[in-house]
Amino acid sequence: MNSKDYTEANRMAWNQVNQSHQVKKEENGKFKKFAQSGYSTLDNVITEKLSFYGLIGKAIAQVCCNDGEETMSLKNLGAREVVGFDISDNAIQSARLLSKRVNVKCDFVQTDIYDISDDYNNRFDIVYISTGSLMWFPDISKFFKVINRMLKVNGHVLIYEIHPFLLLLDEENRENPYELRYSYFKNGPLVFNDGLDYIGKVKNESALPSYNFDPTFSQIINGLIQNKLSIDQFEEYNHDISSLFGHLDNDDIQIPKSFFLCGKKASD
Repeated sequence: MNSKDYTEANRMAWNQVNQSHQVKKEENGKFKKFAQSGYSTLDNVITEKLSFYGLIGKAIAQVCCNDGEETMSLKNLGAREVVGFDISDNAIQSARLLSKRVNVKCDFVQTDIYDISDDYNNRFDIVYISTGSLMWFPDISKFFKVINRMLKVNGHVLIYEIHPFLLLLDEENRENPYELRYSYFKNGPLVFNDGLDYIGKVKNESALPSYNFDPTFSQIINGLIQNKLSIDQFEEYNHDISSLFGHLDNDDIQIPKSFFLCGKKASD
């Protein structure tokens, strides 16, 4: 399979799971929550980082925005313009529906991230990359090349992501939760055939396959450097943002579970 085969397969897998996610989110009061003025799903860590880098009045993009909840949160926190990009047709439809129903104006674009239009070159002060985004890209350096061209000079890419170490564990192994299941260094993608329902955590025997690439920290950092994005700030945290490993949060063993990384575009 080539890169486009992988991203197309993942598009179809995300399309398949979107409806079950929306049902669960509506049961949990998604529309009522966003009807509240200024509502945000973003936690204190990333909210503080966005504030530090000057969210208010800025143009912001979110890549891998899924159904737009975080994208709309960026708007509610004071961004002037917010555009969400995602490969899933169905997720983008859900994002547009939410935006219209609660009257929070954001733009949503369905596209393979690698194929984001040149119309968005040099347009954004901040590009935001959130939980579970980086694992979907066969070529992480090519991904950051797209991020670079989207940013204005002196713009920032803010990454708040699952720590690569955490992805070596099996979230279903409660007997030996720190036992390593997956390799850190991989020669190809991990293939999953039980669906992408991380909300209801329901396995689907008829699920379409999805492909994860789980980049190492060196691949992430080198991807930034290779694309003229200098590292401005880096933090590691012991709290889980994946919704998969909450059972480890109160354990005496403290491992890195999430991280924040900021890259700055110094020049074209």
